[in-house]
This record gives sequence, C-alpha cells and structure tokens, in this order.
Amino acid sequence: MNLGQESGREGVLRSVRQDFDAHLARLQRYIRQQSISAFNEGIEEMAAMVAADIRELGGEASVVDGVDFPIVYGRIDSGAARTVLIHGMYDTVPAKAEEWTVPPFEARCIQFGDLGECLIGRGAEDTKGPLAATLSMIAAHRSAGVALPANLILIFEASELASASLPAFVESHLTELREADVAYWPWHTQRADGTPVAWLGVKGNMMLKLRVRGGDWGGPVGNGVHGLHGIWVANPVQRLAAALAGLTTPDGRAIVVEGFYDPVRPSNGEDEELVRRLAERVDPAALLGEAHAHRFKQDTLLDALRAYCLTTEINVSGIRGGTVIEGGHKVELPGSAVASLDIRPLDGMTVEHITACLRRHFDKNGFPEVGIEVLSGYAGGAMPVSNWAVQALLDSYKECKLDPEIWPRTSTAIANHLFIETIGIPWIATTLGHSGNKHAPDEYLQVDGYRDAIDFIARLMWRIAQIAPERAPRY
Repeated sequence: MNLGQESGREGVLRSVRQDFDAHLARLQRYIRQQSISAFNEGIEEMAAMVAADIRELGGEASVVDGVDFPIVYGRIDSGAARTVLIHGMYDTVPAKAEEWTVPPFEARCIQFGDLGECLIGRGAEDTKGPLAATLSMIAAHRSAGVALPANLILIFEASELASASLPAFVESHLTELREADVAYWPWHTQRADGTPVAWLGVKGNMMLKLRVRGGDWGGPVGNGVHGLHGIWVANPVQRLAAALAGLTTPDGRAIVVEGFYDPVRPSNGEDEELVRRLAERVDPAALLGEAHAHRFKQDTLLDALRAYCLTTEINVSGIRGGTVIEGGHKVELPGSAVASLDIRPLDGMTVEHITACLRRHFDKNGFPEVGIEVLSGYAGGAMPVSNWAVQALLDSYKECKLDPEIWPRTSTAIANHLFIETIGIPWIATTLGHSGNKHAPDEYLQVDGYRDAIDFIARLMWRIAQIAPERAPRY
C-alpha cells in the first residue's frame, strides 16, 4: 500500500468514528422496518429500502423476484482490480413483544446488564447488524471522498426460511457473479469478553417434517378415538416417538442412520488440529452460557467441539399429537402425529441423499408408516486455513491486534456451497462486534462493537485489494 492509499484508508477509518451516529441510525432504521419472512410482513418494503440505500451510496441496485422472497442485487464499480461479493440477509424471525425488555422493533440503545450500551431489537444480530455495517462501510468511504478499494457485488436475501430464492438467482446471474474474486459473509462473532471468532466454514440446513397418520398399517383413521382402544390399535404418537428415538444412539450423541455420512470426506489433520487448539483455548462455561445449558451431551470439551465442528445433527424442533392439558387429562388415542426436524448437513451431503437414507432406515427398522415431507435444504462448505482469502481475514484481525479463535466449521447454516462450488470462488466470514439472543427475546448488539465491525470490514476490503493476482488464485 503506497502513501496515498494509506492516507485514503486512514481517512475512511476516521469517517467510521466521526460519522458513527449516522451509521447507528442506519441500523435503527433497518430494525424499525419490520421484515418478518415467516409472516411475509414488510419484506417488500425492507428490500426497497436497502436497494434505495445502495443507490444513494453511488451503486446500482435492483429488487429481483425470487422463488419465495425477493433478492436485493447491488453493484458498485470503483474501477478496482479486485471484486468482493458480499452476501447477507434483510429479514428476521418474529418477536413476541411481551417477552422483551423493550419493544423489539423500536431499536433502543440501553445499558444492558454487564454488557454496557447495547442496541436492543429484532435483527440486531441476525442479520440487520451485519447488513447495516456493510452499507455503513461504503458510506464511510463516500464521506471520506475515497473510492472503494474493491468493486462490490451485493446480494441480500430473505433467507430465514432456507434461502429458496438464492440457487436460481446464482444460476441466472452466474457469468457476472464470476467476476468476483471472493465471497464474504459479515457476521458479529466476537464473544462478550472481547475474544474474536473466525469461521472457516459452515454447515447446510435441511428442514423437514415426519408425519404418522392412522391407516392400513394401523392407528385410528381420521380423528382420534377413546384411549381404551390403545390396547389393540396402534398409537401414531408412540410410533413417531419410537421412530425418532431410533435415529440416534440412546444418548443422542451419534446418528445411526446407515449411509448417512457416506458422501462426507473424512476430516483432515488440519481440522483436527484446529479443534484441538480450540479445546485448549475456549471457555466451556462461556459456550454453555450461550446455549443456556448446564452441560454438553459429550463427556469432554474436546468431544463436544469435535462433534460441533466435524459432524452433523438431527434436531427435533417440535412434536405435536394428541392432547396435553396442564392440570387435567383427556383419555385419547390420537389419529396422527407430526415432528418438525432440522438437519445441518456437512459438505457433500445433499437433500436427496439424506431423504433416501431416512426412507431406507425407517423401512428397514419397521416404520414404513412414517412419512417424510421435505420443506427445504441446502449444503454448506468450508475453506482450508491456508487459502489466501482466509489469510486476508486472519491478517485483518492481527492488524486490529486481535488473535481470533479459528473454528473449522460452525453450525450456523449458510448456503455458501453456491459460492465455493457453483461460482468457484473462496468464501470467508465474520467480523467484530458482540451480539446475542438471536431468535430469542432481547436480541442485542453492543454499540461499540457495531462501530468496530464497520472498521473491520473496511480494513478487510483494503487488505483484499492489496493482494497480488498470483497470490490469489480462484478456489
């Protein structure tokens, strides 16, 4: 970086600090515009708002219709040698106002326990904080009168319900998306004690329902009947419960579905070493605190980390069937039962493969009556720590005098295989800032951390821009 470039970059970083009130106001404005994909509420308004902001910042932007929700597609061409594709989200999950300390869509800044000043609001962490930080980074360059060091391709989707629109969008825009050198997912991963966290990869996400209805196999047809018939008529709830229990070992630590992991490459020594280093460094109490739990399923921290980073899980989000009355009882043999499941596939595990394995497992083990209803799904992916883009990310942390925890994979679900495999570019993620309570009451983002996130993203863009082409091959 020459003296002129260094001076320009420092001007941008000063702008991040000097104009921070405006950057914070941007995030508050985004949170106040509700955009709840589960209810299809405010989605079009939020997409239009983001697109308008990109145009105001000197870029081109359009709202592209999708399979389920629209995608905001933006481009800012600064004439730079490098192009960074930034991927994010503009939607949120619902919020029950009565469960919150402050109203979830007012975006108030308050003193929040021992965390200091925090912005409280739905989307502060997931993911309007990262969205606003990205556009505020662009605004800081514009305010400083400094051109962006890299051209930007911006893709913001409504993906809380599984990124259904993204695959078709990527396929239809593949030629122009391949102009990018790297894809970046900004996400606030700093811990409450200030420890930064860097991810090398993510898992995918598959959502499905398992359903058992009474019929020719047994069980009452239609509505439930009196429980006295349970002696000679099968119970759909019990059958579903038994089928679910048979997916894993009794302690829930391992999936026992035959062939489930067949497409997955064995973990390499690099990933195993990263997990070992994490076990020496991370505080298990902090991890359990984030999970609101008292203990891990595994016996040791190393085993828990290895499971989290290198295996997948079948999570039962909910079960419904029959009647439960608190303080009372109804004698009933239910006519049906249903369970909602989510699975976090590893690299190489497709929806089709998982569905076929489950079908064979149920049939082989005497549960042909269990129906499988796939709602959505996609794969994840990971990068080696030696990749040039990963090194640029880690060097940006070093520049901030920080030593991040390096996680070979997180259970956070992002369809990054589209960038790594379909587009064919490296993928990196994470930024500074501590946040918490996503999908829960009192979702928050530390105010100082939000400023640090904008600063970090700016530093990362400049660092990527300085990497010579011969040192930055496509993935």
